[in-house]
Amino acid sequence: MYYYGDVKAVENSPDCINVLTVVLKVHKLSRLVARIKILPLEADTDLDEVITKLKSSVPTGMGIERYGKEPIAFGLHSLICDFSLNDEEGQMDSLEEYIKKTDGVSEIQVMNISRKSVNIK
Repeated sequence: MYYYGDVKAVENSPDCINVLTVVLKVHKLSRLVARIKILPLEADTDLDEVITKLKSSVPTGMGIERYGKEPIAFGLHSLICDFSLNDEEGQMDSLEEYIKKTDGVSEIQVMNISRKSVNIK
């Protein structure tokens, strides 16, 4: 005898000898951390102002976790930023476009992408 449809109804049926139990889990999206190097448009670009602009209008589901300045040469600095985002299709592309459109940004370089670790209690 074959059953289609509700697994719980099949489980409780006395006719079934071997029932495969299906467990549905709510799919939670994992988070990613993308480390991105941001190069300034000009040598005198205020990097603190660039960070303020990036923080003020971060797209939904994304955020800046950490940032720092890294010396390049002759007093020129770049920004190293850790952005958190959902592990969904197209999220990285939209993050890159968002950063490139920010005033004072010349180029970006994705240095690393990894899954965000979870706290285990």
